[in-house]
Amino acid sequence: MIDPTLPFKCGKLPPVDHVDTLRLEDYISADLLPSPATRLFRWPVVPPDARLMFGNDQYGDCVWALMANFIILTSVFTGRIIIPTLQEVLADYSAVTGFNAGPPPTNDNGTSMTEALDYMRRMGMSGIKILAWAKIDHTNPVHRMLGVDIFGATLTGVALPDNAIAQFLHNQWWKMDHQLSDPNNGHAILHTGYNDVGVTPDEDDYTSWARWDVHATHEWSHACIDEEYVAITPTWLN
Repeated sequence: MIDPTLPFKCGKLPPVDHVDTLRLEDYISADLLPSPATRLFRWPVVPPDARLMFGNDQYGDCVWALMANFIILTSVFTGRIIIPTLQEVLADYSAVTGFNAGPPPTNDNGTSMTEALDYMRRMGMSGIKILAWAKIDHTNPVHRMLGVDIFGATLTGVALPDNAIAQFLHNQWWKMDHQLSDPNNGHAILHTGYNDVGVTPDEDDYTSWARWDVHATHEWSHACIDEEYVAITPTWLN
């Protein structure tokens, strides 16, 4: 398990089925499947003042930080960027889980992604609701690329290896490095881009802990992801 004294927290609970979860594969046909871009990087357009921690250095609210980052990314392309506040993020975490910032914090036990997605559909954050969400086959690289290409980003749940924070702190790529993913280290990250043109190493780009340029190999993604979703906001759809 990741050292709890380190300056970053996890907080994604294990995958939970939800009756309203759609399946992306039910809405795409192999013979009609569009070809995704082979390279796509969306994170550079996010301005520095929108790259925020949202409390995830103190609390296990990574699922809610993910939702805030998703709103930022999908709004930045509309010309009117929406940046949720820390108070809004923690209030939504509290509304779903009973979390209290304290001091001392109580009920800081994390959130399941589908529970948060359901809340985002019903209540939203910063005035933005999602219209629906769909689970994608995270073992299918084409579906992963289509998720980013068509929907702006994918909302990704991972089981981090114990060395992931050390790699992050040293500005290193997320690579397996002889360690295994650990389901006790559940974390929620935004998948914003990728490079799939045969370069070495291949590349996935993620947003986590206020950084929008976290790079990982496809091998790392394949080993660590345990759930992944696309969601639609009115701003992106329009």
